[in-house]
Amino acid sequence: MRKTIEQERANFCIEKVKKVTSDRKKYKSNARSLPSFIISNGLIPTLAFYKKKERKPVYDTINEWLKKRCLVEKDEKDALEYLVKADFQTLRLATMEVLAIANWLKRIVEVEIGEE
Repeated sequence: MRKTIEQERANFCIEKVKKVTSDRKKYKSNARSLPSFIISNGLIPTLAFYKKKERKPVYDTINEWLKKRCLVEKDEKDALEYLVKADFQTLRLATMEVLAIANWLKRIVEVEIGEE
């Protein structure tokens, strides 16, 4: 059975959010602010900011999704390092994809984490 890309994004986010065990409230807060950070600052600065310790779980989710969508090569360990060196077209595609997954992540944390 084939699924739409929207179904794949939603399912990926549900799986990732359900696996969050430590500081779910912080994860929710960071996930909710991700789309606006990307729009305001761009993808690379946002990834650099999210790579910090307290935002790293959200960064790891995005990193994994970019690898799954083949926008970051699978043998690369880090999306930020890869995208800094990437061409404009790759960066643009990655930005559009991260915005799409970030919007799903924002929706899913509202449902799965709720008010804790």
